[in-house]
Amino acid sequence: MKLSLSRSFAAKLSADRLVVLVIFLGLGFVATVLVPGLRLSSQLVNTSAALKWVADQQRYPTIIRASLETMRDRLTNRGYLQESVDQLTDATKKLDEALGTMTAPRPGSWLSFAGAESIAGRRAGPLHDAWNREREVLGPVLSFSSVPYADSESAGTVLNTSGHQLDHDLTSAIRVSRHALPELETELGNVGAELQAANTRAARQLQWVMLMGLLIAAGLVLLVILLLNARRGQEAKLREARQQTVDILRTVKDGLFLLDEKLVIGTAYSGAMESMFQRKDIAGLEFEELLRNIVSEKTLATALKFVKVLWAERTNEKLVKSINPLGEVEVHLSTGQGKFDTRYLDFEFHRVRVDNRITHVLVSVSDVSSRVELSRELQSSQRQAQAQVDTLLGILHIDQTHLASFLSDSNAAMKMINAVLKEPAREESMFRKKLDTLFRQAHSVKGEAAALGLSSIESRAHSFEDDLKALREKPNLSGNDFLPLVIKLDDLLTHLQSVSELVTRLSKLHVLPRADSAPAQEEARPAADDPEATGPVSSDGGLGAALQQLAERVASENDKEARVQCRGLEFVPDEYRRLVKDIAIQAVRNAIVHGIEPAAVRLAAGKASQGAVRLEFKGTPEGGYKLSIEDDGQGLATDRIKEVALQKGFVTPDQAQNLDTKQILALLFQPGFSTMESATKDAGRGVGMNLMADLMRQVGGRVGVATATGRFTRVTMTLPPPRKPADDTVAA
Repeated sequence: MKLSLSRSFAAKLSADRLVVLVIFLGLGFVATVLVPGLRLSSQLVNTSAALKWVADQQRYPTIIRASLETMRDRLTNRGYLQESVDQLTDATKKLDEALGTMTAPRPGSWLSFAGAESIAGRRAGPLHDAWNREREVLGPVLSFSSVPYADSESAGTVLNTSGHQLDHDLTSAIRVSRHALPELETELGNVGAELQAANTRAARQLQWVMLMGLLIAAGLVLLVILLLNARRGQEAKLREARQQTVDILRTVKDGLFLLDEKLVIGTAYSGAMESMFQRKDIAGLEFEELLRNIVSEKTLATALKFVKVLWAERTNEKLVKSINPLGEVEVHLSTGQGKFDTRYLDFEFHRVRVDNRITHVLVSVSDVSSRVELSRELQSSQRQAQAQVDTLLGILHIDQTHLASFLSDSNAAMKMINAVLKEPAREESMFRKKLDTLFRQAHSVKGEAAALGLSSIESRAHSFEDDLKALREKPNLSGNDFLPLVIKLDDLLTHLQSVSELVTRLSKLHVLPRADSAPAQEEARPAADDPEATGPVSSDGGLGAALQQLAERVASENDKEARVQCRGLEFVPDEYRRLVKDIAIQAVRNAIVHGIEPAAVRLAAGKASQGAVRLEFKGTPEGGYKLSIEDDGQGLATDRIKEVALQKGFVTPDQAQNLDTKQILALLFQPGFSTMESATKDAGRGVGMNLMADLMRQVGGRVGVATATGRFTRVTMTLPPPRKPADDTVAA
């Protein structure tokens, strides 16, 4: 009935009239929908951008208020002011630019369209009034550039004349800001409310336009349906098309077949299927039987689930194709006499729809064995070549003395690991102790390699740590469990030897960067508590630069920004140089991964987007030394530490209830303890803090931790006076 009506309707309309009708409806669609819709959508985009811009400006009054309060607090406590001055200057500049934009919008900006421009014009006056009052009192504070303090032997650090003036200016600015800034925020809120109202009106109009477009589109669709129903037929052409399909299936080199809803292969399939799968009973065969015994059971189960998902109407076909388990799958085809031929087949699945209903799934199979093998060979060659180039480039940028020190320390660590692996053990506790020692040595090598940018060594040490982590998670250990470690150790040792040989060759060619010439011998050692005392000092051996390079790399990989500030590293005695180096590398990584927040979080908290890690080494009055590492990050959460300790079995629930803050922080130094859920190459093994504590125990030092939530974390290590060679002789 429906088909006959469509044919009679088409018969009444000539082809020319039908074309004219379609053109008329198309022009009506353009005039009624596309042009107004484009204008309204452009207005929506502009108002949305305006709303976002206003929301961005609303935070600057808060930043100004917080900066003023922070400056007054720091001035009272005789603290550092420049960071708060910079934040105040930046927020003031942004507000100046914003109000200037509202007064004179640039052509093509979101303010240039009539709605936003009129809103900005009405609100510009009150905004300028409130801001001018605030800007007037901010001027003296922003122009302050001198030192506000003076040192007095009797009173300590006090405010000087400029400091008193700054204090007076800050008080005035804060008093005015209590009235002016809320008015500014209110006016910005009013601008946002009017923009939102304009946005709502435009959206309502766009809805009506889309409704009209839907009606016109329905008319077009109806005409197309009528035209298609009127042109059915021509059985001769269909028979010709069927014959062509048979010819294609017989000659195509790829496997082609259809699957019905029960995952049964149809009767029509390409001739390549029989040679590709080494069987002839393909028609009517279940898809599961086709794959059975040629792929793994796990792959087979996943493939069946994947194909069944394709039959669900809600499934996004393009999205689900990205998880195809049979893309370049390895298959094993029997060739007789118990032998198998390994190939790589690529399956692609496409839905077949009839009357908007899924009737079949078309499967195409390609033999990509040659491509996969060639790709693997190429990737392997590229990896080897890239590793060699990366290693060479890394060596060329490293200070020769620092590189030699790293190779020497790494060689010593490899000997220690080898000795520990050879050491006999029978009890579980001895095996666990061996694991902890191996972890510390491997972590030390990985840390310094990361600091120097030697990624090839770092990745091998990280892989060695992966095997150690797997052993640590085993409930019971035996000597045989340590045997596979020898292979990884040999790979790491061989690579270190190749790097050492490469360094030797490059040294002969004089292409390595030489260390700075050693300074003259010290005429007098600086005071123990004054690392900035004048006089000849020794270089830090490139450690500061290496730490900064490490910080930039770790911060970049964790979507953060950080810098390292080193002080006093040139005073590290030779006896403590490697200890300080190992601790500093681990501490910087921990500070950035665990302490420093992402830039957006820091800005929301009123901090600079770039975090700071401060490392200081100085002497003590007792003749020893003190090493402190402090970051201005989020601090340590004792509740989180206690929670992780309970989850991982470091403490019992009864013990957790009685832990004080000092005992909770001490858990950080336990072997295997980490608050991260999954390990990365920079953190999460639970080795770094334990390594620091172990190094301090070896020299008789002490470790202290101080933290404040949202402000800082500081780790302080107190080192005793180093033992001199003469002392060792007497003791012996």
